[in-house]
Amino acid sequence: MALNPSSKGWIKKYFSLIDQPQLKLKTNSFPNIELSLDELIYTYLQPTGFLYGHPTNFLFLNVEYFKNLTLEETLKILLLEGLVLVNLLKEEKNQIKNVGVLLNQFIDFYEHSNLEKAKKGWLNFSKLDTYGKLESIISQRIELKSNLTSKLFMSNFYNALILHDLVLYQDYLDGKQEAYITEKRCQVTLDLVKVIAIAAYADGEVTDEEKSLFKLFVNSVELNKSQKKIAETFFETPKTINDISFDATFYNEKNSWLLKRHILEIAILTFWSDKAVTEKEKYFLKLLTAKLNLTDEDTDKSYVAIQTFVINNKNDVLFLKGKNDVEVILSRATKRWSKIIVRNKDKIANELKQSKELVTLIRKSTVEDLSSEEKDKIKTQFYDLAKTIPSLTLFMLPGGAIILPLVLKIIPNLIPSAFQENVVDEEE
Repeated sequence: MALNPSSKGWIKKYFSLIDQPQLKLKTNSFPNIELSLDELIYTYLQPTGFLYGHPTNFLFLNVEYFKNLTLEETLKILLLEGLVLVNLLKEEKNQIKNVGVLLNQFIDFYEHSNLEKAKKGWLNFSKLDTYGKLESIISQRIELKSNLTSKLFMSNFYNALILHDLVLYQDYLDGKQEAYITEKRCQVTLDLVKVIAIAAYADGEVTDEEKSLFKLFVNSVELNKSQKKIAETFFETPKTINDISFDATFYNEKNSWLLKRHILEIAILTFWSDKAVTEKEKYFLKLLTAKLNLTDEDTDKSYVAIQTFVINNKNDVLFLKGKNDVEVILSRATKRWSKIIVRNKDKIANELKQSKELVTLIRKSTVEDLSSEEKDKIKTQFYDLAKTIPSLTLFMLPGGAIILPLVLKIIPNLIPSAFQENVVDEEE
């Protein structure tokens, strides 16, 4: 059955194509891992590409529907699914019994927050049913800017901002007032634009392409005249990270982690347009990480999450044009994972000593291909290992296992003591 998000009635059709009358979330995807609500939202959404404005998968709908959909149409579906995801996790449920009630809640959120109102035009708003109202709202939220030229994911950054709808939806469910949500939306958007502007200067030079790109981007995002002037000033006159003050009102709350992680990853993607990050850019990211009250581990995880996403979608990611691009990214991923493993080598070594079978399989994987059964076994056992070491929870990401063979080759070199037979025997 076809699904056309550009035509009236697509939301009702969407819900007819997935498990009804109950929309179920596979909450057992990440067993025994203590993740915050923000971390869970990130963990489910990151592999879809929604955070980067470059969708490659759906949350609930079969990926087969991707074949005949445009970028704008897939983003519409993912926004709907993202709202559903937040509701499922926020309300600590794994299913939805009344779709109508849920959709009316989405509509009230957009009306309450002044993000969007159902477009009246020649239609009478009062005559639109629930589905029609939400379709109109989502259509306005997802509006591709065709004049944004391509530079890595920059052409899709405008739509990457839609992630903030999910952050604000949490605020709405927490009972935040309309004025708070409206102010937060504007301030966070301006902060992100400032970060992109400063990032452009981080390597010491700004190209004409970057200048024109930034101007188009500023004119595309939701900023008032005064805010746009501030944003342009950041690009016209070189600024530093100290010129950005992340308001504690918005960034120190319990649901601010997703917001801060998103800003960090957008900055990384800005630098990553040439698949390399200079020392000056690395220094900027270090300062940004500290300014956002994130950790170096968050930076490492963001790098690896982006690299994993790109490698996992190498045939679909638009900026991978050269035949050696994937090899370059894989090489950089190797260095990043080596750093993460070194930081946790003692913990990993201790855990490995408890599993002779896992050690044997890791050793074997470095010299020959494993069978399908062995691959499944090592994946399961390594997931158990990852549950005890927070830095490795990235493997819990859907698609995160694609980087596992790389890590399995790094471990024996960095933690040789864990692979000494006598050490394992002693533990036994």
